[in-house]
Amino acid sequence: MRKLVWSGFMLCGLLVGCASRQETGPGPAEAPPASSGAAQASGDAPSGDAQAPVEAPPSDAKPSESSPEEAPPVKGEAAEGALLPLVVTKSPEQKDPIGIYSVRVEGNVLTLGVSHGGGCAEHTYSLEWDGTLQQGADGTPVANLVLVHDAHGDRCKAMLRARPRFDLSSVSKRFGAQLGKASGAVNLVIQDQAPVRYVF
Repeated sequence: MRKLVWSGFMLCGLLVGCASRQETGPGPAEAPPASSGAAQASGDAPSGDAQAPVEAPPSDAKPSESSPEEAPPVKGEAAEGALLPLVVTKSPEQKDPIGIYSVRVEGNVLTLGVSHGGGCAEHTYSLEWDGTLQQGADGTPVANLVLVHDAHGDRCKAMLRARPRFDLSSVSKRFGAQLGKASGAVNLVIQDQAPVRYVF
């Protein structure tokens, strides 16, 4: 009798345990690992041995700025913008060939844009004047100036440019001594260039 009762309890326990397992059901299955195609589509880095390319750090070096090509400057004081005195001589004469492409007067400074052949030696420039003021057609005094270019034997053919500057204060001093005036105007005539007015 006791064995039957014990067997009945065991059977009931087994039935209750099986019923509870069926109600809860099996646990959630683990999701399969994402494929390499899905990883690439979602923007994630692919797994395995493949590695994403490493970007190089930005360089601090700045791009070089190229300047427009210019004719090589002539070495010497005149090419570097030094103010040269006006040379007073009795008979000014030209020496080596030179071209003048611009003439400008600012205050007491005359700036000339010049070009000539060379490239193998230092070139020098001087502006010569006989020290006299002649009467112009309109009554304005005229100073005839001569630009003297010394190539120092340079026979090279490269085209060179320079901008020599000259001090005109000796012209204004001569004007004051000759006409007794501290201010006025003088027309400067330089070789075959059109006259340029110097006002002081």
